[in-house]
Amino acid sequence: MRIHELNCGTLAVPGGEAVFGSSHFVCRCLLIELEDRLVAVDTGIGLGDIESPGLRLGEDWVARVGPVLDPGETLVARVVSLGLDPRDVSDVVLTHHHRDHVGGLADLPWARVHATSACRSAVEAGDGGVVPAQWAHGVRWAPAPVPAARWRGHASWALDGLPASVRLVALAGHSPGHAGVLVEDAFRGRELLHVGDAVHHRAQLTRTAPPAVEAFAASAQHDETARLRTQRLLAELADEGSVRLVSSHDPVPLDRP
Repeated sequence: MRIHELNCGTLAVPGGEAVFGSSHFVCRCLLIELEDRLVAVDTGIGLGDIESPGLRLGEDWVARVGPVLDPGETLVARVVSLGLDPRDVSDVVLTHHHRDHVGGLADLPWARVHATSACRSAVEAGDGGVVPAQWAHGVRWAPAPVPAARWRGHASWALDGLPASVRLVALAGHSPGHAGVLVEDAFRGRELLHVGDAVHHRAQLTRTAPPAVEAFAASAQHDETARLRTQRLLAELADEGSVRLVSSHDPVPLDRP
């Protein structure tokens, strides 16, 4: 197994360093090379989003977040740049359903999509964070995840047809069914946990995040109590150093000071 961390959408958020403590943010996805196929974790901003940003991302969101909209940053382009074939991406595992995490699904219509049952229900019900145009291609849902052994006291799920070394872990609070993706990284000798939007900025793990970051996290939350509980868990993991934490949006790795 080989794991690539890919920026699939730079976000030049107005205010930058002065307001948010970072000159820009990213849409970090994972690409996992298995022996016979590729598995993606989230898909970032896709080609369709770049061609029709108002329709697929929303004009208000584009103005507020400032996506760069570079075709070279899409997941399919990143896969090609690694010398790999996008057609080999057989599965996509979602942390959640928000627009900056699912835009590339339409570029991989053959891939099976894995998500928690609550996340899938939110999509099918048209939850407030769903942009219908991003799902109009007809997503190919994989069978529902199956409960697996708890991970550090948190629910986890095995994924149909994927190795046990890749599974979902409940990281509640940001959105309905929000989850992390746990990968046993044998190359580095420790687990990797993609935390999705459970943490937007590394300073949240030390309670020193800029006020604008905390305000944004609160404005985008589904359940405040659950979100803060999840944040405390991740802060403990960061202190331990036993798990490599990967955030969707902070351009600096969470395990780097």
